[in-house]
Amino acid sequence: MKLLITGATGYIGERLARLAFREGHTVYSASRKQTDTHYYWLPFDLKKPTLDIPDETRALVHLAADTTHNKNISSETEVQAARELIRNSALTNTKLIFISSQTASPDAPTSYGQTKWRIEQDVIATGGVVIRPGQVYGGYERGLFGVLSSLVRRFPLIPALIPTPLIQPIHVDDLAVAILTVAAREDIRGEIFCLGSVRPISFSAFLESIATNRLNVLRIAAPLPVPLITLARAMLGKRRTAQLGLDRLLSLLTLKSMSTQTSLQRLGITLRPLAYGMHRSGNGRRRHLLVEGNILLSYLLKSPPGQSLLRRYARAIEALGNGQAILDSKLLSLFPSLLALIDNPSFLCNEQGKALSWRLHLAMTLAEASPQGAVVFLGLKRSGGFLRTFIALGMSVLKEVCWRTLALLTKPLLSNMLIKRKSPRDA
Repeated sequence: MKLLITGATGYIGERLARLAFREGHTVYSASRKQTDTHYYWLPFDLKKPTLDIPDETRALVHLAADTTHNKNISSETEVQAARELIRNSALTNTKLIFISSQTASPDAPTSYGQTKWRIEQDVIATGGVVIRPGQVYGGYERGLFGVLSSLVRRFPLIPALIPTPLIQPIHVDDLAVAILTVAAREDIRGEIFCLGSVRPISFSAFLESIATNRLNVLRIAAPLPVPLITLARAMLGKRRTAQLGLDRLLSLLTLKSMSTQTSLQRLGITLRPLAYGMHRSGNGRRRHLLVEGNILLSYLLKSPPGQSLLRRYARAIEALGNGQAILDSKLLSLFPSLLALIDNPSFLCNEQGKALSWRLHLAMTLAEASPQGAVVFLGLKRSGGFLRTFIALGMSVLKEVCWRTLALLTKPLLSNMLIKRKSPRDA
């Protein structure tokens, strides 16, 4: 297809242009500055929205918007620019796809949401398509996602707003796939698509996912009553509030949950899990396998495994299993020795423990075949002696008795250390 993208240098536009080019489409980038040399560049400015649409262009994706805190462009200017694009797309029979926002509403608390809603009405009236994404995340740390990631990185506390706003995240690459799908399908005209997770999550849970799955840091949730933010906005003034992003934070409180399941099914889009999407690659499956491998191998070797050994574990699970990690416990990540509580026949032989048993055997096989494992299992580079050996045996017996006693006491809680997922090898 021939695709014309306004705002192709922005957060969503950059990922969309890259995906479209990778899939073999011809990409025209409409922006103030020249973009990647792989794309054809067309000069475009919201203040002067004249744009010549190339012949046989399949779709015009309108992403350009003024998101700066000082609003260099008035809302009326943005609306008029959109109307000019609508007129040009109608003359050339080009499908117009407008990327709006979940905040779009005639009574939105920000001019951003009100402007999006006004443009939506014109787009739908002329047979164009509107896409309302939820909270976009993933990829490079840009847009609101970049602001939130920066805040979580810099501060030890994350705000748990009271009352808690709910958001519906969507990975930027999943959104790009949805846009290309809308562009390609002839049967989609004059519709609004709401895209985001089917089940909303709390804003604080989203921030916690950034900390855990994106930045790999520990952050503590601190209750923050919304009236305090409202008071801060009144004291700081409109301009300073916008600079700090407090106005966008407050706009979350008025978000209405979207019904997204129908839109996702119509486009055939399956959203990736939030934890996986937070990974810089957009697919955290390998990362979770590495974490699981680190737990198992650290437990077996009594020391952190080498990077090459971890990669061999991940590749083995991907080749022999379903490629999914089954261990899901921050406690085990911090203290791998706690695996001793479930490393016993009574647990490993039941239905839930079979998958873990197989992975433990696999980790042991890989560890034994490594130089690091040879040092541990063959006792290389260890000084001997009768007294040292006697004490070591006594300590081993004592630890085994203690671990077995503790395992009996905590057995009802052990299932929480595993994701309740059946291994394909046991299916």
